[in-house]
Amino acid sequence: MEKIIKKLKGVSWGIIMTTIVLAAILTFLRKDSNSCLEEVVLGDFKVRKYLPLNQKITIELTPQKAGEFGYSCGMNMFHGKIIVK
Repeated sequence: MEKIIKKLKGVSWGIIMTTIVLAAILTFLRKDSNSCLEEVVLGDFKVRKYLPLNQKITIELTPQKAGEFGYSCGMNMFHGKIIVK
C-alpha cells in the first residue's frame, strides 16, 4: 500500500503519482480557507469528499488501469492530476 499526502493550498493542486494495482492512500490537508476548496472530487473514481480546514481526510484508491486522472475542487475551479503507471 502506498501512502501519499497532498497539501491543498493556492491555485495549483499539482500532480499525484502512483502505480497500478497498488492501493493508494491519499491524504488531503486543506490549508486555505477559500470556500471553493471545501470539497475534493475524483470523478474517474466516483469520489467526492468534504475537506475541513486543517484536518487530514484520507481517500483509499485501487487504480484498475494506467493513465492520467483529474481531480478538482467541488466548483471545478482548482485542478490536479493523478498519474497511474
